[in-house]
Amino acid sequence: MTDREEYDRGHVAGGIDARLATHDRHFAAINGSVDRMGTELAGVKLALQRLADAADADRRTVVSTAQALKEAEDTRRAAGSDRWSPWQKLAVLIGALSALAGIVALIVTKA
Repeated sequence: MTDREEYDRGHVAGGIDARLATHDRHFAAINGSVDRMGTELAGVKLALQRLADAADADRRTVVSTAQALKEAEDTRRAAGSDRWSPWQKLAVLIGALSALAGIVALIVTKA
């Protein structure tokens, strides 16, 4: 092999080595990017799980609030039906006044 051939062969081998070194740096950068992406993906997964948990808690809160409101409405309606109507109040007032008038008449007649 002549010096020129050896030089050309060495030049080609050096170029290949340089390209391989560039590729190695490029692969290292890609691996770092993949590692960071995995870390970020784990963070997104955790945030999504927290969001799902919060949605479940909100649903349970809505259901319990709706039940409490229904019970309060039922209680209010039951209490409303236990109250006296204006006619009933008038009848009791007339009865009380009649009784009072009877007591006064009894006292006046005995005196």
